[in-house]
Amino acid sequence: MIKKFTVLLFISSLFINNTLLLGTTAPATHIYDNKLNVSSNKPENNNFINFGIEPFYEINKVRFIVTMEFPGDRSGETKILLPNEFAGQNNLDGIKFLKPLSDNTTVNNTDKPEIKIVRHPPESIIKLYYQVEEIRDDDIELGNHYMVILNKSYFHFLGETFFILPMWDWYSNIRISLSWNHMPFTWTLANSFGINEKVQNITATLAQFSGSIFTGGDFRISKKHVGGNPVYLSIRGKWSFSDDQLLELAKNILSIERNFWNDHNFPYHIITVIPIDGSGDQGGTGRTNAYALYLSTDRKIDYRLKRILAHESFHTWLGDKIKFSEPETLVYWFKEGFCDYYTRLLLLRANLITLEEYVDEYNKILYAYHTSSVRNEKNERIAGEFWTNKNIMKLPYMRGDIIAHNLNAIIYKNSGGIKSLDDFMRDIYNRSINESLVISNGSLSALIRFYAGDKALSDIMKCVNSGEIIKSRSDALGPCFYMEIESYRKLWLIGELFEIPTYKLKPENNSNTKKCMEWFGVN
Repeated sequence: MIKKFTVLLFISSLFINNTLLLGTTAPATHIYDNKLNVSSNKPENNNFINFGIEPFYEINKVRFIVTMEFPGDRSGETKILLPNEFAGQNNLDGIKFLKPLSDNTTVNNTDKPEIKIVRHPPESIIKLYYQVEEIRDDDIELGNHYMVILNKSYFHFLGETFFILPMWDWYSNIRISLSWNHMPFTWTLANSFGINEKVQNITATLAQFSGSIFTGGDFRISKKHVGGNPVYLSIRGKWSFSDDQLLELAKNILSIERNFWNDHNFPYHIITVIPIDGSGDQGGTGRTNAYALYLSTDRKIDYRLKRILAHESFHTWLGDKIKFSEPETLVYWFKEGFCDYYTRLLLLRANLITLEEYVDEYNKILYAYHTSSVRNEKNERIAGEFWTNKNIMKLPYMRGDIIAHNLNAIIYKNSGGIKSLDDFMRDIYNRSINESLVISNGSLSALIRFYAGDKALSDIMKCVNSGEIIKSRSDALGPCFYMEIESYRKLWLIGELFEIPTYKLKPENNSNTKKCMEWFGVN
């Protein structure tokens, strides 16, 4: 599940590249709850892991030495999990010289290279040693960017690509300590659990720890506050924008999204930025209390960069706190499509894009959808080919975006202007938190029927399940815009005829007038 989620974030970052837009301080203790969140939960058992990490310099490379200790099972055998494939990138070869340091302890292979069995005296403390090295054989670029980075200037890695972990319950809180030893005194340190802390004592689940991010080196660290809570930026390299400009952008996006959900339980958040090779490339992934951003050095703050930050941050709720039944691909039209809708909408509400930009980008989605060669495909094909077929991959994003626009207009009309899609989304969120609602096409159907009626539900399900074209409503962008249908053939005279809706501002209106902006919830 973790692997698929990260791959999806990477796919989304690629998706938006085309016409569719995819020093030392005292020890600190932090207690972390769900991904990108914090709570006062305590350890649920006596399990603990102590890690010691320090650099080891060779002539041509830098390795990190890792020592770890943890309690062994009463059976005398404890399984451990080594870093392996993550987001299509292999990390197992970067683990070197794994050996036991505790007495009467052996590390034994299994039929899976990433799983080892440690044999030890029952209930004894296991001590292990290993080294980690960077195994990338090319420049850092999209496709290998999630692999461990270790050099004389800095390090950057994800928890699941670096740490060996005992195979305990993945979702129970345990005590974890990190000691960053003999790091260069000029290096800054930043990770999912704190800033510039050489010794860290945390309480987290293995899932949260594995899903964390860790950086150190010649990073510049800056800080702002969102609702009284700190948001940090850890960045290196030279850019066309200042550190403050990027952090201000992130602050505005996080603020508008947290306000939308009325959820401000985020005492700590960090964004890391790694320069990568390429032209116009960007990628990113949500982490525990963090977001990791990878940018080619020619990137600037534009719609694409705003979009990836807003889209992936929105998944903190729609995809993390709001849970989905398996297979999730059957509901990607909602998870990804509605996320795209709110990405654009909340950027508009935050005054980070103009209404003209909003409409222009939505018109591009309509054009791409109505000329797509797979626009009539059923949901079953999406579930089967989402990860292997690029055209299929884009379809649920487009469908969901259009459905969201239509549904918003219907809810507004049916409620006499009292409610909108915002109320629908917040209802889902509250039910997910308070009633453990899990999202499926079935649970969505019941809520759509309640908010929008049988006709709206029927149209949506015909699109999703039977592949019928979802027709855009003329009032989908409110009272200031009209919809025009353009006919288009791919091949002159004999080619397939496409009818593409386009939204245009009514001649008598100005896009900045109050009634135009109120439709989109802009104050």
